[in-house]
Amino acid sequence: MTARVKQRSIDTFAKRKTTDRLLDDPELFLNRELAWLAFNDRVLKEAEKRDTPLLERLKFLSIFSSNLDEFFMVRLSSLFKLLENQESGLPVANQTPGETDAEETLDEVSLFIRRQFRRAYATFQAGLLPSLAGEGVTISRVEELSRQELDRLDEFFENQIFPILTPLAVDQAHPFPYLSNLSLYLAVSFKEMGDNGEPLLAFVEIPPKLARFVAIPTRVREHRFVVIEDLIKRHLEKLFPWSEVEDAYVFRVTRNLDYQLLEGEVKDLMKSIELELKDRAQRFVVRMEVEQNMPEKLRSRLRLQLELEIGDVYECSNFLNLRDLLFLTKLELKPSLRDSAFSPKINARLSQDRDIFDVIRERDVLLHHPYESFSSVLEFLGRAAEDPNVLAIKQTLYRIGGDSPVIEALVRAAEKGKQVTAVVELKARFDEHNNIAWARRLERAGAHVVFGFVGLKTHAKCALVIRREGQHLQRYAHISTGNYNSNTARLYTDLCLLTASETLTSDLAKLFNLLTGFNLLASESKLSKLNGGPDFETIKVAPFGLRDFFLRLIEDEIKSHQVNGHGHIILKMNSLTDLKLIQGLYGASQAGVRIDLIVRGVCILRPGLKGISENIRVISIIDRFLEHSRIFWFRNNNRPRIFLGSADFMPRNMDKRVEVVWPVEEEHLKAKVMEILSYSLKDNTKAHVMRSDGTYVQASPVRNKNFRSQDKMIEFARTESQATLRLRESMRQIELSTQKGESADIFPMRMSK
Repeated sequence: MTARVKQRSIDTFAKRKTTDRLLDDPELFLNRELAWLAFNDRVLKEAEKRDTPLLERLKFLSIFSSNLDEFFMVRLSSLFKLLENQESGLPVANQTPGETDAEETLDEVSLFIRRQFRRAYATFQAGLLPSLAGEGVTISRVEELSRQELDRLDEFFENQIFPILTPLAVDQAHPFPYLSNLSLYLAVSFKEMGDNGEPLLAFVEIPPKLARFVAIPTRVREHRFVVIEDLIKRHLEKLFPWSEVEDAYVFRVTRNLDYQLLEGEVKDLMKSIELELKDRAQRFVVRMEVEQNMPEKLRSRLRLQLELEIGDVYECSNFLNLRDLLFLTKLELKPSLRDSAFSPKINARLSQDRDIFDVIRERDVLLHHPYESFSSVLEFLGRAAEDPNVLAIKQTLYRIGGDSPVIEALVRAAEKGKQVTAVVELKARFDEHNNIAWARRLERAGAHVVFGFVGLKTHAKCALVIRREGQHLQRYAHISTGNYNSNTARLYTDLCLLTASETLTSDLAKLFNLLTGFNLLASESKLSKLNGGPDFETIKVAPFGLRDFFLRLIEDEIKSHQVNGHGHIILKMNSLTDLKLIQGLYGASQAGVRIDLIVRGVCILRPGLKGISENIRVISIIDRFLEHSRIFWFRNNNRPRIFLGSADFMPRNMDKRVEVVWPVEEEHLKAKVMEILSYSLKDNTKAHVMRSDGTYVQASPVRNKNFRSQDKMIEFARTESQATLRLRESMRQIELSTQKGESADIFPMRMSK
């Protein structure tokens, strides 16, 4: 990935004895920040591929830009903290051997991102814009428009844009204004000089609530736009009638949005989060993006005012803020410009005309989103809200989304007098405002709202329903690898279980009692009072030894391999950065265990090192759906042990979050999970294979036979759904025939295998 991250020679590794000290060698681990940028590079490559449908390429370019914004807002702050600590001689916490000098890393990050910037804008300018024009989608300059088109746009500006704009001058009476995070601004220069001897300067914020693309009225079947900043530039004299405008240039700033609540200073968690959200809007600037043609004098003036180094300024060749391109992917264009349409299917067992509680009580149901519809989860919660026999609902809520049918179901349940308990995680980054609003809505409805812990995030995704059935109370549960968010459930791959298992639901009841009890999980001193944690029979929970549990599973697989051979571990997750778990995997590889890792995002483990990780293969799948499920598979001498959960192999998931991992025990459900893993490992179309130096190469089809795992899973979902429909139609015909007293062929249409 970088010249600084070098692979140790085969001879060197062969000569050195394999010891714990060797597994601490810094060269065995990649730099986390550079590994994150490598992940975003794989997203960018999807935008660069000519065989990817045009609108999907636009989508990936937008995602690349959005990811990069988050990197600067959050991840870069850790490097600044590291640099500050190094310069002041303070100890550095949670630093892996792969981390180097912070200043050197910041320089490498800057170089890496600038290379990506050039590629991204080259892709947009030379590839996507001409292709869009060929499909009737154009982004025009104002000066290219006819008089009639300009008249209509001028009228639109007067009525819909001008009343919202505010000129922000900089002079003795008006200090340099606060610039909002990620908002687009026009820096307006004038021909007049100020009293300080510098040219006059003013700013205009481009209203973030207005559409970036302004449609040009047209009668033909075309989509023609101008960007709103060009239209505003055309009318700047109306904002500054007493000065002579020279020019205007688009720019934006990115601020550090990282925060850390101090346990001893928090008295009320919700109020502390609200104050933090207000305060973080004032955080320092970490990046400034400018138009390519902005004069150097103006750049320097802005940079010095914002206290930025030269390396913190990024030049954009055209159309600053590529994430706004997502708007164009929503246009009604011919289907071939997108991935083929797909509607999630209802799970075969849940598609029957039966009460959902009866179905779950009969046998566990495993759903694979988005191939199987999230509507089944909403039906479970909705039925629980309406059923008079349901007495209580308990649920964790992490990333809920802006328009949530999940919240509506809980509100209805509370209003009907059911006991509703919601564990709302207020510290879910970038969702804090939503979660605070939902928490207040639930409280108004009469629900018990709990905000988790100061020092930990409640990242587990589970719901518990208590229902009176005859003379006893029956528990039902939903537990998932993904969030209760109906929007992302259509875009993220996740697995969830609907169950009435006595042991599993009993464990979840204990978990909810822990979450809603005293703040015992907030610090190590308070954790010690729990004497090792609650006694869970089936589930495994962080921060109660989840890392040790996985290390034991790895060690068990090593022992099984030594006795029986054929040791094999398959792990699917979003990120792999935990040092101890990586060392455990290295040890398994040294023992001869075959290890397949499906890691979508950051992976600091280095596969293929002689004597260390030569039995480890790492792939990353970047496709139309975001791979989000976490699966942990251990061969166990052909008696597979399979676990699903909310946790990645990261220090924060093991130590700083409440996570739940649960076993898959029924054989038919194990087969379903194994099929998912098998499809992923066979992918030679959207999979990227990791090299030992941290770089990735596109997987190659075998004998020109493409295998795209997500397409295969879509195909499987469609086939299963069609088979279910045929079976239901057959049963309907049987019922009708029986009513008429006739005999019928039970299988008039044979289902495909």
